[in-house]
Amino acid sequence: MGILSLKKSFLQLTLRLGLAITVHLSFLLFTSTSFALTISKFDSVQLFWNPDTLSRSDTNLFNRGGNEVLKSNNAIVNNLLDLIYCEEEDTRQKEIYAEQAKAYQKFSRYAGRIIADIQIVRLKPFGEYINDTTLKPENSLQKFGNSLHSLTLRRSVENNLLFSEGQELDPVDLVETEQLLRNLLYIEDVGINIEPLQDTNYVKATVVTKDKWTLNMGVRIESSAKGRITLSERNFAGIGIGATGRVYYDEEQKEKWGYMGELNIPNIAGTFITSDLWFREGVGYKSYCVDVKRDFYASKTKYALGGTYVKSQEPYKIFPVDSIVSIDYSLMSFWVGRSFRVGKPVIIASPYIFTLALKYRQVDFYKSLPTSMNLNPYFHSNYQVLLAAGFSNQNFAQDNFIYSFGATEDIPVGFIVQLIGGVEDSEYQRRLVAGGEISAAEITPAGYLFIAARTGGYMAEGPRAEQGMINFKSTFISNKFTLGKYFGRQHVGVSFTRGFSRFEGEREYLALNKDNGITGLRSNSLVGQTRLIVNFETTLFSPHLYYGFRPSCFAFCDLGMVGGSNEVIFGNSLFSGFGLGFKVKNESLIFPSFIFRLGYYPNVPQNADVAYWIITSQDRKKFEQFRMKEPALLPFE
Repeated sequence: MGILSLKKSFLQLTLRLGLAITVHLSFLLFTSTSFALTISKFDSVQLFWNPDTLSRSDTNLFNRGGNEVLKSNNAIVNNLLDLIYCEEEDTRQKEIYAEQAKAYQKFSRYAGRIIADIQIVRLKPFGEYINDTTLKPENSLQKFGNSLHSLTLRRSVENNLLFSEGQELDPVDLVETEQLLRNLLYIEDVGINIEPLQDTNYVKATVVTKDKWTLNMGVRIESSAKGRITLSERNFAGIGIGATGRVYYDEEQKEKWGYMGELNIPNIAGTFITSDLWFREGVGYKSYCVDVKRDFYASKTKYALGGTYVKSQEPYKIFPVDSIVSIDYSLMSFWVGRSFRVGKPVIIASPYIFTLALKYRQVDFYKSLPTSMNLNPYFHSNYQVLLAAGFSNQNFAQDNFIYSFGATEDIPVGFIVQLIGGVEDSEYQRRLVAGGEISAAEITPAGYLFIAARTGGYMAEGPRAEQGMINFKSTFISNKFTLGKYFGRQHVGVSFTRGFSRFEGEREYLALNKDNGITGLRSNSLVGQTRLIVNFETTLFSPHLYYGFRPSCFAFCDLGMVGGSNEVIFGNSLFSGFGLGFKVKNESLIFPSFIFRLGYYPNVPQNADVAYWIITSQDRKKFEQFRMKEPALLPFE
């Protein structure tokens, strides 16, 4: 990349940053009168346009009054909003009702033909459509927004292709290429079209990608004395590199100011090796992390590997007593895996694969909670050597409006059988490690069904079992149904976890709370070693788009029980929450979906924190995969 190209990319990024700041500050200025606050021990007051990408939990927001977030009394602000939240044409509507069968079937007729030519068509975020590349933005503000966007480079797309000119067309390669490209944070959707060349055994492949707007800014205010500002770019200069910067302020800390930086470099030089560099200092933190990995990204992948190094001083929140202590530790791990195809190849299905993987992991704690042989094992310094073997098969079906708001979703179907064994040597004892998993998913006549059984634990001298657990999990997602002009799905999730021979201390209990069970309910008394969770959600999507946003409404019911390891789970009290909610998402933006929900909780434990209404943001959920990953025991959480 030349100097002029870098200067142009820097200028574009500066203009985009100025635009993003203007829009966000305009929202604060012109919609502040419609804010509603909620304050409780469970949900602190927060103002946040974009969620913390490193956080595992959702982030609460001020109430912006539903659709009022898209409007302003100021004409200039409305013009800026039209740039990002533009009305889409009927072309996009054609995609909504397209039921898609297993993805391989659309390429099966061309299997075995020679790929003579590969064309790459890259579309910008606004006013361009993947199913009709002849349409161009008509709105001048759309054109202005696209001019500020750094279009993904052709090389970045080519690096993710699993096929090349001159080779025979394999439908599996094409489907998995689509899936790889859709998994990129800066790509909204992908389509591969095959055109046979007349009177020959050759075909032309056209890969069409549509970018997302990838510049992101967030402000979070938890109180008058605590908050943070986040800025991220997920596709710098169109080369796929992601960068995030964050500034923290907390008057209660000795170091009132802190900062964080992250650099993500995916698929380095087409090797599918991804590196992630991360650091954070101030406000109680002094942490550094380097992570390099190459997963089993496709059926043809033979080798996978990874390495991680972490050195961190950080605050640790103790649950359920709600106190914070400082810990200091280092972690080092590396692993390598090799896969082998099993059986004869099939034209329209991925192969069966047998995989072996070996991992070494070492963690040393220099400062932590008090420990003994049976107390706080999470903070025991130790090393592990793990060997994993698995047999799996993964195909894909394609549909939409499952977790997305219109973008194509790749649905893994197949199975995996996996066994893990090894040894752990800690500062207190040496013991064997064992675990396993059997899981499968399929598209049934009624919809998507996933079922999994997992177990893990340790065998100490004696012999005696320690820190064991079993988990059964199932997810069902119905086919689309219609209700007038609206269409929707029913989601059902069931999870049962039981621990046995657990120790005392941190990470040795199961909690029934907003992250694991009942959204909006939190109590320090809802802990145990056996837990049953059942979640129901019915979602209806609107057939209309408003400034690029699609709204949906949903009804939910969460049920949960928690008890001891030797108790029959149904002998414990049933806790529940149910209610209604509203979601909205623009698939052309990297921003998450925004959610407003009202809940009712008929059985609330004493001293519980309850959020009867929540405004939050949520990244798209992901499907379970059936490829071997880095060997690790299932966490007890």
